[in-house]
Formats: sequence, C-alpha cells, structure tokens
Amino acid sequence: MKKNITFVTIVFILLSLYSSVHAQTKIIKKGAKYDTIIVKKGYKPIKKAKPVAVQVSVKEIVLPVPEYINQPYYFDHDKNNLIKLENANALMVTKKKTLGLKGAKQLLSMDAASSKIRFVAKKDIVFFIKTSGDVIDLTSYIKLYEFVPVGQKREVTVTTKEGMLNNKEEAIGRLISFSVKMISKDNYQIQLPEQLAAGEYGLCG
Repeated sequence: MKKNITFVTIVFILLSLYSSVHAQTKIIKKGAKYDTIIVKKGYKPIKKAKPVAVQVSVKEIVLPVPEYINQPYYFDHDKNNLIKLENANALMVTKKKTLGLKGAKQLLSMDAASSKIRFVAKKDIVFFIKTSGDVIDLTSYIKLYEFVPVGQKREVTVTTKEGMLNNKEEAIGRLISFSVKMISKDNYQIQLPEQLAAGEYGLCG
C-alpha cells in the first residue's frame, strides 16, 4: 500500500512538472504588426528651405602714395606701406688704363661699401616713385644698377671703351631692366622682371 502511494505521488509530481513546463513553453502566434499613418486631406508636406549662400565681401586694398617727389620708396606687400630709401650722391668717374691706350671706363661711385637700409632678398620686389607730372617715359631718366663694393665705396660701370691696344676694361656691376606701371596721377610702380640676389642696388636719375 505504501508503494502505491509513493508511486502515485511521484507520478503526480512528474505530471505537475511536465504541465508547468509545457505551460511555460507554449507558443502564441501573433499576427503581423503594421504602422498606421493618418494623412489629413489637403495636407502638403513642408519642404526644407535651401541654405542661402553667404557672399564673402572682398576687402579693397588701397595702395599707399609716396610723400616726396623723385624719392624712391620700397613697397612692403605684407604691411602695405612704403619705406623711404637712402639718398646718396653718386659721382661719375672716368678711369683710363695706360693713358687710355688700353681702354677706359666710366663708372658711378658712391661712398660707403653698403647701404644703411637693408632688405631680405625675395620675389616681387616693387618700388614706388612720385614725379612732378611732366614725365613721359620714366625709364628714360631713371636707371637701376647693381653696385659692387670696392674698398670703402660702391661702384658700377656705366660705359667701357676699348683702347688702341684692344684691351677693353672689365665692367663691374650691371644695369637691371624694369617695367613701370602708373597707379595714379604722377605716381608710378617700378616692377622687376627677376628676383634680385643679395647685394647693393641703386636707382639713379
């Protein structure tokens, strides 16, 4: 009798456990879900406004004007200002070799081996000059020379002449070409076609 009770009890427990597990693992099928969007009659979707292009204003650069007439100025691009160049007197000197038999030369000579005003060699070197108003061709009376230090002076050969013995004097320094652009009435911009190497230079007129 005790065995049957025990068996029944065990079966009941097993059945109870099975029923409980079965209840927990029961699969419930659900239908597909759909999102419902209600659109009102006459509804118009709002269009996003296109971004307005912002115009960047370009700042106008006003070039400086030389203060003194016939005074060359160096134009500083970065600071947009003018730097007054050194004024010095150049003497025209004629040198003959063996009384001219071996040639002669004319040169411009200035005191001091170097200028007091120094610039770092760079591209786009520009000079400004103001005239009295009666100038037709600025290049006809202003020349740009590269001077060479000779002792305590700076010199550049202007002309050379062969002598009877065909011994031509060696030239020192050189003449540098440039172009001129009018920036306003009586004011001119002197532009160089090449980059200047380190050295001594002078505008002579």
